[in-house]
Amino acid sequence: MGRRPNNEDSYCQKPELGFFAVADGLGGHEGGEVASQLVLDTLTEFLASQERGEQRVRQEGCERLVLQAVRQAQEAVRSQQCGKLSMMASTVTSVLLAEGHAIVCNLGDSRTFLVRGGEPRRLTRDHTVLAEMEEDGLDTRNPFASMYRNSLTGAVGMDTSVDPDCQRVEVRPGDVLVLCSDGLYEPVPPALMTELLGQGGSAQEMAERLVAEAYKRGGTDNITGVVVRVLEVG
Repeated sequence: MGRRPNNEDSYCQKPELGFFAVADGLGGHEGGEVASQLVLDTLTEFLASQERGEQRVRQEGCERLVLQAVRQAQEAVRSQQCGKLSMMASTVTSVLLAEGHAIVCNLGDSRTFLVRGGEPRRLTRDHTVLAEMEEDGLDTRNPFASMYRNSLTGAVGMDTSVDPDCQRVEVRPGDVLVLCSDGLYEPVPPALMTELLGQGGSAQEMAERLVAEAYKRGGTDNITGVVVRVLEVG
């Protein structure tokens, strides 16, 4: 929960599906926690219904299925936007492990990192006004950029959202994947994240260590992290 009065983050760990995700309900509007949980429930239910490994997955590809799952989550959130929940929406970052690869999908500013051999690599890009300004080579040291640095251009349930990003990344034994909300990665930058992961332990212990450090360093937002250790690839 961090130092917030309520927790609008949600996460899921479905090793039987090879699926892991973090969602962060948008602050400033009612129902962030409803949106984030609805997104993850819809994703997991859709992927579970596809019976991975069957002919449809081979024909359509895991990337297409993940994107289809996100579209279904968008429809699910939009269908419940009424009354006090009319503005609810959520970010999402997810990993689907399949045949020696990670299918990484995100929408919003929750992130996924890969740590390999002590070197961190960010696998996602933020869908924010600031990130778009940086990609366009614009000066982000002005008051406009500061004012809108956390304004999202994409989220599940957002009326004018950009499309989610989805990519396939090779994974190897020994790799560590970290999925997290901004409440974790803002106070714990990649170098410190890698240092804390290097202290070893189980994936659960690593995740708890990251969350505790984010809180210790003054994190005011909800803090969520999921750690996936790749022990073998199939």
